Amino acid sequence: MQLINEINKGVRGLAETLGFIFNPLLLSIKGENSQLLVFYFHGLYQSIVQRDLNQIDPQKNMTVNQFYDFVNYFLNRNYTFIRPEDLLAGLDTRKRYAMITFDDGYYNNMLALPILEKFNIPAVFFVTADNVRENKAFWWDVIYKNRTKQGVSGLQIQNEQEMLKSSKHDYISDYILKNFGEGASIPWSDVDRPLTETEVKILSEHPHAVVGNHTFHHALLPNYTKDEIEVEILSANKYIADLTGITPSSIAFPNGYYNKIVLDVVREAGFRVAFSAVPGKNKLPIESNELLCIKRFIANNNNIKNYGSFFRLGYTPGSLYNRIKEILFPGRMNEFPTGVTSK
Repeated sequence: MQLINEINKGVRGLAETLGFIFNPLLLSIKGENSQLLVFYFHGLYQSIVQRDLNQIDPQKNMTVNQFYDFVNYFLNRNYTFIRPEDLLAGLDTRKRYAMITFDDGYYNNMLALPILEKFNIPAVFFVTADNVRENKAFWWDVIYKNRTKQGVSGLQIQNEQEMLKSSKHDYISDYILKNFGEGASIPWSDVDRPLTETEVKILSEHPHAVVGNHTFHHALLPNYTKDEIEVEILSANKYIADLTGITPSSIAFPNGYYNKIVLDVVREAGFRVAFSAVPGKNKLPIESNELLCIKRFIANNNNIKNYGSFFRLGYTPGSLYNRIKEILFPGRMNEFPTGVTSK
């Protein structure tokens, strides 16, 4: 098994290296119009120094300079950045589009605004209501920064975080209290804190920002009953509406987790656009039922010039490798474990 994992890792690395050479050729043949690429970010760092403070879980977070390069890359390749409401109006199938989304509601997302202003493009900021209301650090960051300080390995930290993803927010809150004590959810600095209510208002009034729903407690929705899902989603919408005067019309599922019940609740609540974390491009035209589970790529903090062509093809090196395995070895995917997890 270890040998298979090492082979998989090597092949994925080779795919990424060769992609820099061959992807532009494939794109010139295949073309890339009639598609929407949606990317989700979590935090932004002002600098590498800020990253190395280890106050937030890395989650492929970028520096501001990397974010600038990311936006510039897609604009230079004739992508038009859009808002969720543009999907409802219909998109020109002869063109190529991109969308920027930020999940959770970190204060450091405000660092994106000068870049959005410079390039005159929009972004969506999906806010977790309770963290804003209570000024609480996000639970996965509490685990990450405290365990890192204790010298716990990255793999052990990830396993601890993954273990909690099958739980509701009450259990997770109790776990944080029991393991890290009173005050564990107090942010350490501007790096790990959520937006304040004032900052959410500023975002809602900004011409390049859209505020969206990310549930009340960052609820991993398939863990909840239908009634509980309704409370999580509608309470977040009411909180944001009372705060900003604007009712969110789009939602991003925390961790991208959803099922049929979640989709039913979202539809009944009147949302027209919802975002998953399933990687892939969205082919145009997008059917109305597909608007409630828009695919998104997690933004990669590698050099965008090396990685962007994978996104434009609708893959990452890992997902392209998996697709090749599906074609070559149908029904045998479990023999080729990827060993890859994501938040």
